[in-house]
Amino acid sequence: MNLFGDEDIIYDDDMDADVGAAHFPVVEDHEKLVEPQSMSFCSGHEEQEKLFLELFEKNSMPHAMIFAGTQGIGKSTMAFRLARFLLKHGKVDTNQDSLFGGEEAAHDFSSLDVAADDPVFARVASGGHADFLYISRYYDAAKGKQDANLKVDALRKIEPFLRKTSSDGGWRIVIVDDADTMNRNAQNAILKILEEPPANVLIILIAHRPGMLIPTIRSRTRFLQFSPLSHEVLNDLLSKQQDHPALSIDQLDILSAISEGSIGRALQFIEGGGFDSLSQILDHLDDAPNWNWVKIHQLSMSISSPAQDKEYRMFAELLQWIFRQMLFIKARGGQDLPVFLQHDALQNMMESHSLEKLISITDGLKSHFERVEFSNLDRRDAVRGCFLVISQ
Repeated sequence: MNLFGDEDIIYDDDMDADVGAAHFPVVEDHEKLVEPQSMSFCSGHEEQEKLFLELFEKNSMPHAMIFAGTQGIGKSTMAFRLARFLLKHGKVDTNQDSLFGGEEAAHDFSSLDVAADDPVFARVASGGHADFLYISRYYDAAKGKQDANLKVDALRKIEPFLRKTSSDGGWRIVIVDDADTMNRNAQNAILKILEEPPANVLIILIAHRPGMLIPTIRSRTRFLQFSPLSHEVLNDLLSKQQDHPALSIDQLDILSAISEGSIGRALQFIEGGGFDSLSQILDHLDDAPNWNWVKIHQLSMSISSPAQDKEYRMFAELLQWIFRQMLFIKARGGQDLPVFLQHDALQNMMESHSLEKLISITDGLKSHFERVEFSNLDRRDAVRGCFLVISQ
């Protein structure tokens, strides 16, 4: 039900293809926000990049890492960026038993940049690099659906891939996206690989909920936490979208709070008409507790058809988000909402509702929309019913 969660498109390697031959859509415009494999830059994670360069220069790159943090903040983008760099510059000097030698040894790398027109960049972006393997949840293009979990069959591709000799005498890189969705069998399968990793191998596990990984996996990897993106980085990334309108400071505040610093979520919010939906919700809440049922009926009719799925989900998620914010503030002993939510109707609810009342409404809305989703109930009734929940 989460608007900002499972709707992200993650491209999986062809389940019937040869190992390492993931099929990505090739995107030529590297200056815009595109899929991670085609992004030539990664904003907001300069500390991580600095660490990777230091590890590389010291010949201390770990065999496995967990990239942890909110979904959509650039963890996958950084993983592809590091993979390209190692595949480009990480050739092993067999005489020195080090990661680099000759001219490369004297090279002072200041970033992980690999030019967008470099053959390594193109081969990684297309999924055609022999020393690179990308694993993610299976996506059924015919049904337009993605598996909820990363299954063990996908993880079993890793072992035969790592048994191969590197084509360039350098690194072999594996990126496992949505690693936190692995079931126990899948986690045990990758654990065996982490226990005895081959030389010159890097396995990157991308986890949005790292707590879902078993402790033994975390103990055999280097854990890196990625922070949410700042207002400034979010705004800069949004400005790279040619069709992105300029946002006010209040809108940026709303976007940063709702997206939790995730550019992926921010784009979904904008493209899904989030600002209009938020305004519409606040307009209806103005009538509380004496609801205008004619307006509510019109709203239910306008967002309940199958063609209006995104609008309905935006409404359901935003309404729950608003009450969660009020609940969090009340629970911390506060009364004043953030500037971007300082609306008379919400402020009145904050002042008149007890903490227990806000908990009841917040839990009631969550249960209400989950029941509608699980039982495939009429969304018109779902929209009308949520206002009854608020008035309970």
